[in-house]
Amino acid sequence: MTKGILMFAHNNTEIDYLRMAVVNAMLIKKHLGVDVTIVTDQHSYDYVTLTMSDSQISSCVDNIIINHKDKDFKRTNSKVYRDTVNLQKSLSFYNLDRADAYDISPYDETIMIDADYLILGNTLNSCWGNKNPLMMNYTWQDINFNRKFKLDRLSPATITQYWATVVYFNRNEYTKHFFELCKHTRENYSYYKNLYKWSGSTLRNDFIFSIAGHILNGLADKSICELPFKLYKSFDYDDVHNVIAINKINMFLEKHDAIGEYLLCEWKDLDLHVMNKWALNRASLEFLELLQ
Repeated sequence: MTKGILMFAHNNTEIDYLRMAVVNAMLIKKHLGVDVTIVTDQHSYDYVTLTMSDSQISSCVDNIIINHKDKDFKRTNSKVYRDTVNLQKSLSFYNLDRADAYDISPYDETIMIDADYLILGNTLNSCWGNKNPLMMNYTWQDINFNRKFKLDRLSPATITQYWATVVYFNRNEYTKHFFELCKHTRENYSYYKNLYKWSGSTLRNDFIFSIAGHILNGLADKSICELPFKLYKSFDYDDVHNVIAINKINMFLEKHDAIGEYLLCEWKDLDLHVMNKWALNRASLEFLELLQ
């Protein structure tokens, strides 16, 4: 049985997702010791090789898959990026190909993660060989425990939202059907947006994967098994203060009752979804110094 990590990394004009993914691949090799495949595009790859050598990349990434971007989607899909309270911009967000993960993955067992899901320990190794063919989380934990963001449903009157941040799957008919439904939902996104009544125009894989699971399991809510660990998140109002070691960082977490004021938090040994992409780009340079 082959097993490995799959990431998708497509840059925009300001966020170097591919550098984040390559640095994460270095951390994966240190903490998990498994193969890594990254799906990207030619422009992103050409850009990352301006600051990283081919040998650096190949030392930690076992497969680089080059996909062609859909130019219409690239032009029309965007989202708001924040770097704490100091910066807010609407930028292109290319996330169209994650629904193709079953077809793309070269592994019998795959853990698909976001490039900004920072691997700081060996937690993901608890997934391998699981009896459940598909796992992803709807429960999660903000690492600023005082904040109470309501991000639990696609819209107030509809279904529970799963997070496509980390998805485990193996190869069988059930997971094959799941990803076929993901592609169907992606191709009919406007219809499902109206049916499930959420706002916003950005294509979200969290919503696509939630709907596919809902349909596949007879319209039952919370029907996909969760991962055997908690999903921890920081938000784009927070910052990565500095990198201490390959398993430890310091975070500035914005206070829940004071905009622009922060709590200092040491985070160690547990993987973390870092939603401030500018902060993670800065931190990736610090990780590179430690990992080289």
